Amino acid sequence: MGLVEAIAVAAGAAYILLAIRQHRACWVAGGISTALYIAVFIEAGLPLQAALQVLYVALSVYGWFAWRPDGDAAPRPERWPLRAHLLAVAGVALATGASVLLLWRFPLSDAPLADALGTWASVVATWLLARRIVDTWFWWMAVDTGLAALFASQGLTGTAALYLAYALLAVAGLRSWRRALAAPA
Repeated sequence: MGLVEAIAVAAGAAYILLAIRQHRACWVAGGISTALYIAVFIEAGLPLQAALQVLYVALSVYGWFAWRPDGDAAPRPERWPLRAHLLAVAGVALATGASVLLLWRFPLSDAPLADALGTWASVVATWLLARRIVDTWFWWMAVDTGLAALFASQGLTGTAALYLAYALLAVAGLRSWRRALAAPA
């Protein structure tokens, strides 16, 4: 693991721990981590993951402002209806299919299907996190497990370990956010 990847892993670990606690600083740590991962993923031959990191930097700015507390308390997490999840899954499938076709036509990725699926599912999961939707943690459990396998296959062992930790920590995130949702207003 190189120095840039090591710093990105450390900032990524800080991001998830702060997000579980619903601490606004998670977006700063996430922005730093994702900015560094642009270079890591370009070098690893994962162009969609690199492009995703650019989006993550922008979403980190959005999350910072979206998580401004109203008064003394942060906004409470919310739920998303099943219909919205099904539409999101369909959108991920369509975007993945289109991306895979492009990646096969223009061989830019070492793992076109995994790169595309991981990218588009991550976009949805990040949007849900920024909107404080409790169900984001279910998305992250699945996405991070799959991405850990992808990153391991590309020799990014530190990043693969981070994403496995993300998947496990998503369980803690789900519990924490469910408690916040159930707490009296």
